[in-house]
Amino acid sequence: INRYNGVTIKSEEQNLEDIPLFVEQLKESLLKWKGEKIRGIWFQVKKQNSALIPSLIEVNFEYHHAQPGYVMLTKWISDTEPNGLPHYANQYIGVGGFVVNDNNELLVIQEKYADRRLWKLPGGHADPGEDLADTGVREVFEETGIKTEFVSLLCFRHQHQYRFDCSDIYFVCLLKPIGGKINPCQQEIAQCTWMNIEEYIKLPDLTETLKHITQCYLNITENGSISITPERINNYNNTCKNNIYSVGHIQL
Repeated sequence: INRYNGVTIKSEEQNLEDIPLFVEQLKESLLKWKGEKIRGIWFQVKKQNSALIPSLIEVNFEYHHAQPGYVMLTKWISDTEPNGLPHYANQYIGVGGFVVNDNNELLVIQEKYADRRLWKLPGGHADPGEDLADTGVREVFEETGIKTEFVSLLCFRHQHQYRFDCSDIYFVCLLKPIGGKINPCQQEIAQCTWMNIEEYIKLPDLTETLKHITQCYLNITENGSISITPERINNYNNTCKNNIYSVGHIQL
C-alpha cells in the first residue's frame, strides 16, 4: 500500500501458473481492498507475463502506459471519490542550440529527412535524466561537430498536439562555440553552415518560430544583458539536487 492509499501489484511476484485461479483470487482481493477504503490499483505486467493482460481487461483494468519490458494497468475502486490516478507523462522535452561565433554567425542545419529543407537550429530530445544544458551541448556536437559550452536559456516554446497527442516543450539554449570543425552527422543532417544572423532572419522561407527565436537573441544583445541560468539546489527531502533556473546577467 502506497502513501496515496493505493496498491501496487507486480506480475513477477505472483503465482501465475493458473491464470483463471489467480484472477478469481484477484477479484476477492479487490472486494477486500474496496472495503478497506483502498482507492486505486496499479498492476505492472512484465513482458513474460503478458498472457495475463486479457484477463485483467475483463475485470475492468485500464491501460495506463507501456515501456520496454512491461505494461502498466490501473483500476480505480473507490465509490466515494473521482478517479485520482495521475496520467502518464505527457510532455516531450526538446532542446535547440543557438550557437553564435565571434563573426556574428549562427550555426544552422538542414535535416536530411524533412518535409522542407529549412535552415534551422541543431537540437533534439533530452535523454532520460539529462539536464537541458547538457542536451543542447550534446545535440549540437552530434549533429554538427562543433563543441560548445552553455551560456543561458534564450527562450522556450510550449506546443500541444505533438507526437502521440503529447505536448512538447522546446528549450533554446544560447551556446558559445569553443572548438571543433563542422562535420555534419551523416545519418541525420543534409547540410550545416555558419550564417550571418542578419541574413538568416531575412530568409524568405524562415518559419515564424525561428524568426522569433532569432529576434529574442538580437533583443538581448541590443538592449540588455539578461540571462537565465541554473543553480543546483537540494530537493524537498535533501536526497538529490535539482536545477533551478533564474534570471541573472549574461556575459557575451
